[in-house]
Amino acid sequence: MKLLRLLLLLIHVFVGLGALAGGYACLVDPVTPLGATTDMLQGSPFSTFLIPGIVLFGLFGVGNLFSIILLFKQNKYLGYVAGLLGGSMIVWIIVQVLIIKTVVFLHVLFFIIGAVQGLIALALLYKEGLFPWNLIKGKRS
Repeated sequence: MKLLRLLLLLIHVFVGLGALAGGYACLVDPVTPLGATTDMLQGSPFSTFLIPGIVLFGLFGVGNLFSIILLFKQNKYLGYVAGLLGGSMIVWIIVQVLIIKTVVFLHVLFFIIGAVQGLIALALLYKEGLFPWNLIKGKRS
C-alpha cells in the first residue's frame, strides 16, 4: 500500500503543478495561452480559454495539491477525492479531444494518468472498507 500512496503522491504533484501552470497561463492570457489560439475552440461553448483555465487551475491544480494534504494526514476518504480527480481528468481529456478534434501524446498520457489515479483510489477505498461494494453489502474490511 505504501507503493500505491507514493505513486499517488507523484501523480498529485505532477498533475497539480502542471495544472496550476497551465491554468495560470489561461487566466493571464485567455486568448493565446502558451501559444494556443482560440481557433481550437471553434464549435465549443467557449470563445476564450478563460473558463477552461479556471477549471484547470481550480479543480486539477488546487484539487490535486489539496489531496496531498489528505494523503499526508492519512485521511481515510482520500480514495474518494483521488477517484473524483482521476475520473474528472478522464472526462476532461475526452471533452478536450472532442472539442479540438485532435489527439496528441499529452492527451493519451493524461488519460492514462487519470485511469491510474482512479484505480489507486479504488484500492485505497477497498483497504479502508469504503469501496462501494463493501458499503452496498454492509461489510467493512
